[in-house]
Amino acid sequence: MTLTLELSELRSANEEALAQLSRTTKEKFDEQLVEIENFLLSVYRFAVLAVRREQQIERAAALWRETLDVIDSAARRVQTLAAKHSGGHPSLDRILEIRHAASEMLALHA
Repeated sequence: MTLTLELSELRSANEEALAQLSRTTKEKFDEQLVEIENFLLSVYRFAVLAVRREQQIERAAALWRETLDVIDSAARRVQTLAAKHSGGHPSLDRILEIRHAASEMLALHA
């Protein structure tokens, strides 16, 4: 079985989750943030699996560029939203760690 995900589908799902996060209550903010963290971790894992099968380094680098773009965009928006909600947000730290890991993978393949 082959699972194919379009980047546009990932971007759309990401945008939906971020829009929902921007409308959420303070009480539900961290819960929504955990969902976004899990989504971005899944995007990262899909990229790892896809790159393992990729024969051409240029295509692997392109995949990491696209993955980093999705994660980076989400991380920036989450940081902005988290600044409006007081308190610590552990998921924000983990999202930034995922972003850093994707950046390092791009550096390895670029």
